[in-house]
Amino acid sequence: KQWYQRRVRGDVIYKTDWSESWLVAVETFHVLIFCLVILCHRASWHGLSGLIFLSLLALMYSAKHLNTLAAERYQTFATEQYFDSNGLFISLIVLFPCSINCILFIISWLLQSWNLMADIKSRQVRYAASQGEKKQD
Repeated sequence: KQWYQRRVRGDVIYKTDWSESWLVAVETFHVLIFCLVILCHRASWHGLSGLIFLSLLALMYSAKHLNTLAAERYQTFATEQYFDSNGLFISLIVLFPCSINCILFIISWLLQSWNLMADIKSRQVRYAASQGEKKQD
């Protein structure tokens, strides 16, 4: 049974027509969000990164509702019915990339916090050294 489930998951990826315009839009969205993750990290845009992070979480939270809605109306934007009741397809094309981007945001924030704590500690050491020199004079 596990082999069959893996085979079905693989078939979803290989049998998908990735040239459909709505799938290209989803792919473009994920690439854009990834670029924003990198830009927010390099420019230290904490407000924007927090807003994007919360938006991605809201998108992930509403995935079940979006899957149901897409399954009902797939004829308007897709050539095939990709949206099953288990949500496998939406998990692969929406939830997985959003999760990766959210993890990257968290890693970015942890790195920035690490650097900030190291900077604060070095300033404390320099301040303590300067205070020690003043007391000796």
